[in-house]
Amino acid sequence: MPKSYAVPPPPHHNEGKTVAAWTMNLGIVLGSLAIGIGMVVGDLSVLIWVGAAVVLVAIITGVVLSFTGLGQPRHYGHAQAAATADGSSDHNARSARPAEADAR
Repeated sequence: MPKSYAVPPPPHHNEGKTVAAWTMNLGIVLGSLAIGIGMVVGDLSVLIWVGAAVVLVAIITGVVLSFTGLGQPRHYGHAQAAATADGSSDHNARSARPAEADAR
């Protein structure tokens, strides 16, 4: 007997390009750059700690921004997935017979 699997909802339209994600990513990159420069140049070892502090602040800021609503949407259920699939140009996102799809 073939098994039928439910198709997962399509990904969000913003693809992770949110204010929270960009802020955290930029802070981590800048902090890592400072750490790298501090490791290479021996006289600037204080940059290691400054870079670590920048990375820590960036992570905290990204999480706080995500909790304030500037991250991925939280309530993404079947209705939102159907609306995303209807507006999608991907023909695989919407199927006329999803129950007959066989995963082998």
